[in-house]
Parts: sequence; C-alpha cells; structure tokens
Amino acid sequence: MWGVLMRTLDFSGQVNPPCVSVVGETASVFYARHWLRSIGIDISETEDSQVVIEAGRPTGQPSLVPPAGGITRITLWDFQQGWDGNGLHAAAAAGVSWVIGHADGPPLALPFDVPEKWCGLIGANWALAALLGIELDNTISGRHVNISSADILRSFADQNAGNHVEVEQGWRRNGSVAVEHGGIYPQGYFACKDGHVGIVGRSRKDWEAIRDVIGRPHWADDPRFDDPFELAANPAEVDALLTEALSQFERDELLEKSLATGATLAPVYSAHELLERGITRSGAFNENEVANLPFEIIPRGSSAKTKDDDLVGAGH
Repeated sequence: MWGVLMRTLDFSGQVNPPCVSVVGETASVFYARHWLRSIGIDISETEDSQVVIEAGRPTGQPSLVPPAGGITRITLWDFQQGWDGNGLHAAAAAGVSWVIGHADGPPLALPFDVPEKWCGLIGANWALAALLGIELDNTISGRHVNISSADILRSFADQNAGNHVEVEQGWRRNGSVAVEHGGIYPQGYFACKDGHVGIVGRSRKDWEAIRDVIGRPHWADDPRFDDPFELAANPAEVDALLTEALSQFERDELLEKSLATGATLAPVYSAHELLERGITRSGAFNENEVANLPFEIIPRGSSAKTKDDDLVGAGH
C-alpha cells in the first residue's frame, strides 16, 4: 500500500485541548509556527502550553529554565547550539557548502533558509510527538530538546564533514555532476533543449533505459559506452555525447519518456512549473500555492491511497 494510515491528533472532544506555544522571531521558529498552523494545530504566542517552541539564545544569555512537570521545551537554533548565526553559517560549519560548486571555484551556499526550514520542520515534528504523548496520557517528566540547523545538516551529510563512518566515499566539488557516489554512471544534472534534467544511474538496467529515452543515438550501442561502472571512472567523452543527445529534447518530453520506460530521469522545474504541470501529489500545496507540511495525515477510518490515487499529472 502506498499510503500508510496515520494516527490523527484529535483534541476536539477536550474542554481545554492542548496547544503549542511558539515564541521568538528567528527563521527556524517562524517555519515551525508555519508548519504547525498548516495542519490546524492551535498556536499560542505566550508560554502557557505543555509544549513550548522557542528561539535559541546565543552564548552569554541565560536560557529559559524548563518548567517542571510534563512540559516539553524545544529550542531551535538557526546556526548551532549556543551560537548566534543563520543557515549560511550552518551549511559552512556542517561541511555541506564545502562540496557544492565547481572544483576550481568557491564553495556555495544552500538556497535561502533551507537549513532553517529543516530545523523548524524537525522542531514541529517534536511538538507533534509531544502532543501525541499527551493524547495517549503518557506521563513524561519535563524535557528540554535543543535542535540546530548545523546538527541537522551534519546528520544528512556526515561524510561531507570528514567523518566517513556512514559513507566511505568522500565528496568534493565537481559542478553539476556527482563524484565518488558509488562508481556508477551517470550521476548529476545535464543540459537539455530548454533547461536541465537530473539523471541517476544506479545499475546497468538504468543506463540501458536512459539510452532508450534519448533515442539510442549511434554511440549508444558502442561497447566503449556500455558499462556504466567503467564510464564512471572516466566520464568526459560520454558526458559530451549524452549532453549532445539531450539537447534534442525538451524537459516535458524527457519526463514523458522516462515515465514510459522507467528511466531514472527527472526534469529540473521551478515550483511554479511543477504546479502548472500538476506533477505533485494532491494536497502538496495549499490554495495560495504554498507548500504544505511534507507528509499527509489520513483521518481514522479513511482508506489508504494507492500510488496512482495520490499523484496527479505526469500521466496519472
């Protein structure tokens, strides 16, 4: 089953339903407030709730003392715990920016507010977990949770920060093409007729399907370009050939062909283009074309959706 039935937070029958106190004006707190409101959670701007989300205070300022009892206090840091800063600093300190950009150029930043959005989202998830504990009558002593953008980015890109415990391959800047990703071709973004597409080769089967999508040009059956593992070690020549072939196709055509063949290819679209084409799941955006919380809550008693029921557009 594509959809999974989820327990709905339902406090409608209570005289004084719990809510979340969200205090502070940092970016992470702003996004936590946004995510919670988007799914109908009551928000208080004062610290009068059993679950409190607050903005982290830089070193030198005393943090608020967690209240006694079963109250959860969640402190969000735009940079890292105890430091003043923002997501730009977090991406730098986490080792993420070090691997973004071209080999002969400077490191690059993540898109605006991405680290803070992740921090706010995880903070909102902690708040939902605390509310669920209240609904289930779990007795939990007061707790204080610190969440920072830098810690989140480090957990996503542990190898980028120099710790290869999770992933043995290190990463380095190489423009739009991923390197040292496991040794399979292709991996990265490639130009096409009206923009770019992301292509991920995970196996020989994937590379076969990718060549089908681009119409199997004259070189597609050349034994020199048949083994994606060998091509990954020296991709310069095949990169040029693949880019030339892709230049004959527009993104929409490549998407249609990839869906038909199962090729691991996705066009690079703007958010507006995604909405125009309707290739997101239903309910991913609200009526103002703003993204909703990135999961779907299915009310009790509803049937789980299938993959085809949940997707709109793109041939569905």
